[in-house]
Amino acid sequence: MYERKDIILAVDYHAENTEVRWFHCASGEERCLNIPTTPAGLSRLVEKATAEASRLGGKVIWIMESTTGWARIKELIGSRAEFIMANVLQMPLPPKAYRRKSDKIDTGRMLREFLNGSLPRSYQPEVRWRELRRLVDSRQDLVERQTAVKNWITHFLHHETWYDRQGLWTQKGMRRLRSLKLSASDRMVLDLKLLELEQLAERRQSMEAAMQAVYEQWLEAQWVDEVRGIGMVTAVSILAHIGSIERFPHAENLISYAGLAPGHRQSDDTRHNGKIGGGGTDSHLRYLLIESMQWVCQIPRYRPAFERARARHGTNIARIIVARMLLRSIFKMLKDKVRFNQVAA
Repeated sequence: MYERKDIILAVDYHAENTEVRWFHCASGEERCLNIPTTPAGLSRLVEKATAEASRLGGKVIWIMESTTGWARIKELIGSRAEFIMANVLQMPLPPKAYRRKSDKIDTGRMLREFLNGSLPRSYQPEVRWRELRRLVDSRQDLVERQTAVKNWITHFLHHETWYDRQGLWTQKGMRRLRSLKLSASDRMVLDLKLLELEQLAERRQSMEAAMQAVYEQWLEAQWVDEVRGIGMVTAVSILAHIGSIERFPHAENLISYAGLAPGHRQSDDTRHNGKIGGGGTDSHLRYLLIESMQWVCQIPRYRPAFERARARHGTNIARIIVARMLLRSIFKMLKDKVRFNQVAA
């Protein structure tokens, strides 16, 4: 909440320049500023606003989007201002005729929603959560790059040679790739791709070793690892993307965050079910859950529900339903500090 003696700074942060909408609550004065995105420039802005607010007996309120730079901005501001991070994905869109996009319009929207008391807030993870997520996301990036290189090699062999592509990524298959007779140019390119695969594998091992060290000190990750189909890497990755469980009031909030809640459109007695996902979805968390469903669906706790859903809706929908059930179980494990029960309904 704000008071009439406060100064509100609605900020659209960018790497080079920051658009600021200064709002004086007492007088209603509103003006736009363009500030260089430097510690000195932003500190001068906060000091000026703090001096004005102190003269009135109020405080400074800093509002910005949940961009990648919010953590360093919050640290720079410190206790000089109340820091609020807006979730712009949940803000209502203006009518289509007025749906233009500019930095000034963005700051105006944030300020308007805040003054109306309807500004959606974003979660502000602590340093340890941000560091852990960077670790697991970097490991996932290496996996995707390995897949891209393997796909390139497979496509090359398919389109340019008659070479058998079965068992390529075994030790025997890699030896055959290195001995394949090609032109000098293609041989050089393929060798570079194979070298890149080796380097990516080494980096991935280093990342997974760091995740293993985290896992050994994290009791909740060990509990999640007890679920059939979820290993150490997946357990740590899932919990890193969930973050602090206290930010989810109910299990259904966690399901929505993972993008597994069913969408629907309803008018009077008519209702249409829509796609899963939507604004604010953590697509990586959803990917991790869906990938583990091949084995999770066989757990006695979930098997009857999976078979019923598969008979009625098909395998893909049934796996999504079981993924929701698994998230409810994980929510209870983290909230109540209990281990996973393979049998209980």
